[in-house]
Amino acid sequence: MSNIIRVPKPNPKSYNPDRPLEKNTLLLNQIRHFLELEKTLPPEQRTGTRLEDLKTEAHASEYAAKVTAIFHPQVEKAR
Repeated sequence: MSNIIRVPKPNPKSYNPDRPLEKNTLLLNQIRHFLELEKTLPPEQRTGTRLEDLKTEAHASEYAAKVTAIFHPQVEKAR
């Protein structure tokens, strides 16, 4: 038997693609973790992204999607 966890939909105003990344501490810390995780990859698989390149939530979101696709390619195939 599996557990079902219901997650409420976030408020549509919670994501602002133009919001500066520095104003979203949770997302900023997630990106820092992704950058550290990416260092474990062979150089040819890395994105080459630097923290200072990510200015907005939209930039961070795009980067997170790239790194997630590298570490979980099966997710990308399912889309």
